[in-house]
Amino acid sequence: MREKTEQLQETLQLLEAIQDSTTVANLVVASDFSIVSFNRRFREFLLKYWSHEVSVGEISTNFVHPDNMKDFKREFDQALNGKVINGEHHFTTRSGRSMWIAVEYHPVKELPNCGSKVALSFRNVTREKLYEQKITQQNKKLKEVAFVSAHQLRGPITSLLGLTNLLSEKPNDWANTQLYIQKIQELSQKIDCEIRRLVGKTEEI
Repeated sequence: MREKTEQLQETLQLLEAIQDSTTVANLVVASDFSIVSFNRRFREFLLKYWSHEVSVGEISTNFVHPDNMKDFKREFDQALNGKVINGEHHFTTRSGRSMWIAVEYHPVKELPNCGSKVALSFRNVTREKLYEQKITQQNKKLKEVAFVSAHQLRGPITSLLGLTNLLSEKPNDWANTQLYIQKIQELSQKIDCEIRRLVGKTEEI
């Protein structure tokens, strides 16, 4: 019996060491929102963003901003009912700092006389999210550049080619030459304007 107890203690210590070595914040929460267990990363997260030393038995919703409470309770309830939930949320800390977190809710299989629980894990993905938003903005600008290239420039360039063809076909048509030159100047200015706009867009990327 003593040997089995020692083996169990070693297993628990190993599990605790694994939990504390991960880069993800983990905690187990009971159906009444009380914290059953947590790892080192979760403790460090609360110290950094809530200036609070967490302990087992505290109510987890105390560390959820009112702006995030509705989503948290909804997803927690779904996990209690046996569903695994994955999502990303714009999260607000107690101090008002905002960040993006990726969170997972896993239902914990109910043990006799233990009640239902949910295992939560989350990590800060703000850097990845900001990079994703930057790429999205760049893609939008690239589409604008492609639109200018394909549509805004095509019209005046086609007209300019048409006028130069007329001049080459009728080089002695002095009656219309001045008009052609005026139109060519106008089209050249329009093309120059669009090219400057295009260069401006590319510099923003």
